[in-house]
Amino acid sequence: MILQIISLGRLHPLLVHLPIGILVLAFLMELYFRKKNSGTENDIIKFTLAIAAASAVLSVASGWLLGEDGGYDETLLFRHRWMAVGLAIGTTLLYFIKKYPKAWSKNIYLPLFISVMALLGLTGHYGGSMTHGEDYLYKNRETKKVVITDVDKALVFNDIIMPILDDKCVSCHNPNKVKGGLTMTNKEQLLLGGDSGSLLIAEKDEVPRLIHHIKLPMEDEDHMPPKGKVQLTNHEIQLLEWWISHENCFDCVAGTLDKTEKINDILNSLEEDTSTRALIAKEVEMVPEDWLASININGPIITKLAEKNPLLIVNLSGNQSLQKNDLKALKKHAENIVELNLGNSNFNDTISSYLTSFKNLTKLQLQNTKITDKSMASIGDLKHLESLNIYGTDITDQGLEKLTALNGLKTLYPWNSKITKEALDRFSNKYKGVTVVSINEDLFTPSSLEPPSIIADTDFFKDSIEVTLDYFFKGVDLYYTLDGSEPDTTSTKYNEPILLTTSTQLKAVSHKSGWELSPVKTVSFKKSNILPNSITLNNKPNEKYKGNGGNTLIDLKRGTINFVDGNWIGYEGSNFAATLKLQKEELISTVSVGAFSSPEKWIFYPTGFKVWVSQDGNNFKLVHTEKVPTEKPNSDTKFQFFDLNIPPTKSTYVKVEVISQLKNPSWHPNPGGKSWLFVDEIVLN
Repeated sequence: MILQIISLGRLHPLLVHLPIGILVLAFLMELYFRKKNSGTENDIIKFTLAIAAASAVLSVASGWLLGEDGGYDETLLFRHRWMAVGLAIGTTLLYFIKKYPKAWSKNIYLPLFISVMALLGLTGHYGGSMTHGEDYLYKNRETKKVVITDVDKALVFNDIIMPILDDKCVSCHNPNKVKGGLTMTNKEQLLLGGDSGSLLIAEKDEVPRLIHHIKLPMEDEDHMPPKGKVQLTNHEIQLLEWWISHENCFDCVAGTLDKTEKINDILNSLEEDTSTRALIAKEVEMVPEDWLASININGPIITKLAEKNPLLIVNLSGNQSLQKNDLKALKKHAENIVELNLGNSNFNDTISSYLTSFKNLTKLQLQNTKITDKSMASIGDLKHLESLNIYGTDITDQGLEKLTALNGLKTLYPWNSKITKEALDRFSNKYKGVTVVSINEDLFTPSSLEPPSIIADTDFFKDSIEVTLDYFFKGVDLYYTLDGSEPDTTSTKYNEPILLTTSTQLKAVSHKSGWELSPVKTVSFKKSNILPNSITLNNKPNEKYKGNGGNTLIDLKRGTINFVDGNWIGYEGSNFAATLKLQKEELISTVSVGAFSSPEKWIFYPTGFKVWVSQDGNNFKLVHTEKVPTEKPNSDTKFQFFDLNIPPTKSTYVKVEVISQLKNPSWHPNPGGKSWLFVDEIVLN
């Protein structure tokens, strides 16, 4: 019978919150209606105080019985009990004073109410200290978190096991709340065990009591943690079993203990990357794939740091036509970019102000660029920068001083700049954490050959054009072809500028003894000695990609990776035809159509062409039909001119129909969806 009465104490967690909320409500109403003498308001407050007093008495009774279960700190229990009794008495007095007001009671009513509220706070504080620890209200939980950067060096008990116990067990087994006579806050108490005996040492053919209680069915009253509490994960249980199997070693280092492959994987998952890049990755979102595809349409500029990592690496090295717009195009997701390679480009002080947009850069390569000390102010704002390469630049001692704001800088490559040795020595002595790399030029020779740069004033010409090939490092030979074949070391070696007088697809490679041949660089140069007077489209392009209408196709400007740069016209799920009116009758033998393909963006090359000619613009004669094989599965972004050789024909009007694939192929991620057709130029010869 006594045990049944004591078990009623388990209702205490349910009842204890009633007087708290009701008393607070009554106090607020008392303050709000203080200057009003309405009987209705007084009746509401009296009713509220009556409920508060009753619930306080019930809460004290159930709490007193619960305390008889034991397992609580005696000092805290004593304080909590008698303050709760005082709270119940005080609340009851408030009710009677409010219900039966006397002249003398009016002066003590509000002070008593304030005292009861203070008592309510103290009672709750001691109750919380009993169940959650005396420092629960003010302790800094962040300092308790164990950060493991190298699990092999982690102390098994302190760094791996104790955090599990702290999180799942200590709330019920601490010096203030000793459930089952067991305290689990330190090594000594764990070894001591509880009322049922040892927690870690098992009898023969039995499992240790700690594991036994954890693995009991949830419905079993001896299951730990109790039902309703946050349970241990499978990984946590396996780690506890692994630790106990090694004689619950309290001083062992994880790297010295035997482990199964499964335990090894679990331990590795505990490692936390605290590097700058890892912290940045937690703060930024993944970048949309379509944005990446739009930037990479002319070739891979951006790559992900890892498949499911939001951080990006941008490589614009060797770009001699770099402009502000190239960096502006990256600004939308600049916070994701942690590495930027601008080496061997035409990057300069004029463009450098845009570096401040890339606030999360950890690595910046500016070797062999035209920057001077003026650019150092922008670089000094990059607070996360760890590696800076200014090899072969005009940076001086003055510019080096501006780098002192880079608190995170770890590696600096200043070789062959205009910084003096004395300034570098002073810098190294003052900033011991920065490694100043002073080595020869070969460090910055690429580890694999890049294609050569193909340089010309324009892609189109009327009579002739001069094209040069270039490479940024010495000792590299360049080879090229003009007939469309793939170049190698048996092809023509580049020694002087190439003069082109006809439409040509120039392909070039780089070669160095002992190295593999570079990838092929291809550029199409188009002779355009027949200039149309006007152009008419048979149907309008998509509103987003309308460029300058039909004139986009005859302005002798190639499209870029920016779809809305005004140099493309795009059609979704449809063909189109363009009629070109010439300035006079011309002999035409070639029609060339520029297009590009990017299946990831649902853009495909044309599948065919038709060419008509006319003298009056009304009566057209079909002179050429050509089919193009549909593309095989790929995700490449590529440009191509389609050259249509027609019988030499004199004409004043030329109509070209470009035939679209219309729908995505079966191998596409979205088969059957409307595909896009993009064209930038139609050239006649």
